[in-house]
Amino acid sequence: MNIGYMDRRITVQEDTGTANVYGEVSSTWSDVATVWAAMDITNSSSRIEFEQEAAKYMVTWRIRSSTISRAFTESMRVKDGRNVYHIKSIVEKGRNDELHLVTQKVVSE
Repeated sequence: MNIGYMDRRITVQEDTGTANVYGEVSSTWSDVATVWAAMDITNSSSRIEFEQEAAKYMVTWRIRSSTISRAFTESMRVKDGRNVYHIKSIVEKGRNDELHLVTQKVVSE
C-alpha cells in the first residue's frame, strides 16, 4: 500500500438516534474516527426520477486498517468536507493492512 495516495481527510460517523420528550427518534450523527484516505470513483450514473435528474456516484475509500477502522460497519457513513457517502460494503485487502469502504453518494438536482 502506497500511503502517498492517501491525501484526503475523511470522518466516519455513526447514527446515534436521540429521542425527544414525545418519544420521536431523530437521527444524530456522531464522529467515530477521522482518517487519511485515497478516493477512487468507481461508478457513476444518472436517471430521471419524479421529473428530476438523480445522479448516483459509487466511491471507494482506501484506508489503513487499524483496531478502530476494523470496527466500522455498513450502518455508518463517510463525510468528506461537505459531501456525505453512505457505506454499502467494507472489503479487507492485503494482510490486514488496508480496508476499502465502498460508498454511495446520491445527488438530486
